[in-house]
Amino acid sequence: MVKGKGVSKGIGIGHTKVLKNEEVKLTDFKVEDKENELSYFKKCLNNVIEDTREVLEKLSGTEADIMNAYLMILQDPTLTEETERLIQEDGYNAGYAAKVGFETVEEVFKNMDDEYMSARASDIEDMKNKVINKIINKAELDLSNLPEKTILVGKDLSTSDTAKLNLNSVAGIIIENGSENSHVSIMARTHEIPAIVGAKGALDSIANDMYIAINGGTGEIFLDPSQDEVAKLEKIQNELKDEKGSLAKFRNKKSITKDGYKTEVVANIGTPKDMDAVIENGAEGVGLFRSEFLYMDSDTMPTEEEQFEAYKEVLEKSEGKRVIVRTLDIGGDKDLKYLNLEKEDNPFLGYRAIRICLREPEIFKVQLRALYRASIYGKLAIMLPMISSVDELRAAKDIINEVKEELKAEKVKFDKNVKVGIMIEIPSAAIMADELAKECDFFSIGTNDLIQYTVAVERGNERISDLYTKFHPAVIRLIKMAIDGAHKSKIFCGMCGEAAADERFIPLLVGLGLDEFSMNPTKILNSRKMIRNLNHKECKKLVQEILRMSSASEIKARLEEYKDNL
Repeated sequence: MVKGKGVSKGIGIGHTKVLKNEEVKLTDFKVEDKENELSYFKKCLNNVIEDTREVLEKLSGTEADIMNAYLMILQDPTLTEETERLIQEDGYNAGYAAKVGFETVEEVFKNMDDEYMSARASDIEDMKNKVINKIINKAELDLSNLPEKTILVGKDLSTSDTAKLNLNSVAGIIIENGSENSHVSIMARTHEIPAIVGAKGALDSIANDMYIAINGGTGEIFLDPSQDEVAKLEKIQNELKDEKGSLAKFRNKKSITKDGYKTEVVANIGTPKDMDAVIENGAEGVGLFRSEFLYMDSDTMPTEEEQFEAYKEVLEKSEGKRVIVRTLDIGGDKDLKYLNLEKEDNPFLGYRAIRICLREPEIFKVQLRALYRASIYGKLAIMLPMISSVDELRAAKDIINEVKEELKAEKVKFDKNVKVGIMIEIPSAAIMADELAKECDFFSIGTNDLIQYTVAVERGNERISDLYTKFHPAVIRLIKMAIDGAHKSKIFCGMCGEAAADERFIPLLVGLGLDEFSMNPTKILNSRKMIRNLNHKECKKLVQEILRMSSASEIKARLEEYKDNL
């Protein structure tokens, strides 16, 4: 039996579609009309950019963030400098020049010491293949018309591949590479598709159109399963289906424990169109509205009016429930061509998020004006990302107050009671939580960044993904500091990272006193059910037990045991 790591719960039974990368053989020859060849290359590159934009329009959330990063890289002139030189100066044909030129950039990324940047080499390779396919008129892999109950098997799946999937036809995904935090895993969990990663040897063992079954929870893969095996798996599948159906009754329930401890379960969204899922799943509000889509879906800085319309739409649809909008969070893995941000050796520790807004207040002010103008259409709260010190928070509030004074002078209506909070995603902010809490209205813990900054592990790096863990005792202690610091000043503390929806972690967070759980809308009902099944006093005892532990593996095992015994 081939086996991997189960990263998205569920049973998949069907026939396989094996995705094998066929190497394109390109010959190097010289062309007479260099200018015409260069124009042809640029045309093909622009076609790929336009294709990527079309795909992007159908995405939201994390998938949109990743595809946006692709788009930014494709538009970066440094990506094509060598290709264009090989055509213009040496006279090589476009296909060969693109292969050599892109691989030159790919090699630079591979050799970088920074783990995040070296991992981007696979993105460059994906883009290289797409551009070359355009140049030689090779048809792209079409995953939009798969037969029903298809199980995809491949070495990896790029975001551009998964974005074109007809998800209703996909019964499961198996890939040889990947990790629990890779984009394929996140996409599978978001769309509730059974998925297995790290299935080494899968491409050698699994043929195209083979009848197989997978358990996305355990990582088991059954080749040509027997009737008994199928029956057992179908039983699990039906139990999961019944469990999902039973969640509907929690749609309009309060998120409150058995002994009366009140919390809120709210949604993370990336665009206004995500509000349909928020409403459908009975979210008690929006805990994180990522505003980056407005900036990354455009070739120019979005205007105040464009931003105002987007915020207004979400606030109106929220029907009076709180909507927390995170101010511009670019830099790191998100770049904007029109801002001309310099390349950095370590972008996650560089010029990003609130650091850009404080140093380029004209950008920040446009967003703040749009937010405050929209505030009269609902219950708005503003959240500042990447705050690392009291000084940064005060500087941001000074700009906010300037904007409010300008709007007053212009006689523009806005809600004067908009709450302003910060993300706790840098260890220094968690350590200084008691002081920061005196100067803002709420906290939201961003565990994705908090974990990687605490344990010095980039979360998408497959080679060291086992070290990236929310169960690390230092991470848990920082979370406790943030919650305690908030409560000391009588402000609420939420969490908007993936940990907020982890069944193993929820009892610990309830015991720590977390006030708000923000997550992908599809996770809301299950999380609310779990919270309603907990006893707050018992969870507090669990916290004391966990805080005495010094090993991440011990903590993980204990929390899994606690969940299983509920």
